[in-house]
Amino acid sequence: MTRRASPEFTAAFVESLPPDYSNKFDTDVIVAHASVAATRGDAPVNAGLFGRAGNGLCIVAEDRPGLLALISASLFLCHLDVGAAEVYTRDVPGQRREAVDLFTVRKTDAPVGSQLVQADAARVRDVVTRFMRNEGDPRVEVDKLMSAQSAAAGPKSSEATVRFIADDAGGLSTLEVETSDRSGLLFTLASALYANRVQIVQSNVSTADGKVLDRFRVFEFNGSPIDAARRLEIQVAVLNAMEPASRSVPPPSKS
Repeated sequence: MTRRASPEFTAAFVESLPPDYSNKFDTDVIVAHASVAATRGDAPVNAGLFGRAGNGLCIVAEDRPGLLALISASLFLCHLDVGAAEVYTRDVPGQRREAVDLFTVRKTDAPVGSQLVQADAARVRDVVTRFMRNEGDPRVEVDKLMSAQSAAAGPKSSEATVRFIADDAGGLSTLEVETSDRSGLLFTLASALYANRVQIVQSNVSTADGKVLDRFRVFEFNGSPIDAARRLEIQVAVLNAMEPASRSVPPPSKS
């Protein structure tokens, strides 16, 4: 069981995250997140549960390019479907930047409404750890499982829209993807961005009525903004990764 974080650690944890974080979560949930971070120690990743609904999973890991792809692959391989996600990064004194990824998930290999248990968090932690240590190829493993699921379910296509939208600062560093929900979607998107040398620094995923709206705050690997030519290249790459979805690449939104 995860050891409870001290009030001092929890306060520093909240301070290191964007201001909107503390407005989104109750105190008991924040303490649960902080406790996962506090008990990670020298391990590359830690995972724990949060929330009373029994479907909250917190993953804290050393931040690195492509991390969200590794985590989303691990969730898929552990038969966990992502319904919502909040992805943050924070500075930790004397250490590398740390990712704090929060997911609302459902088990796809258990009866509807089945709650998560500590063994589920441990299993995800172990798979993410394996991939972070370059033990196994997440793409190969996901493709194998996805092919098996597709063969059983039959072909499925859907409309998809990919666009860059203006953020609060007026820049176009937020990529928005709107499409139908499907297994492994977050891995598909995160992998496509990583393959195109795009760094995800914050993400929000929401699912409702079979539709998914994903927003990724992104930069180049070197931290520079993504210019107009690269934005179009990235939009096309993401759409290609989501095939057989129909392609729609609207111009950047100004609102």
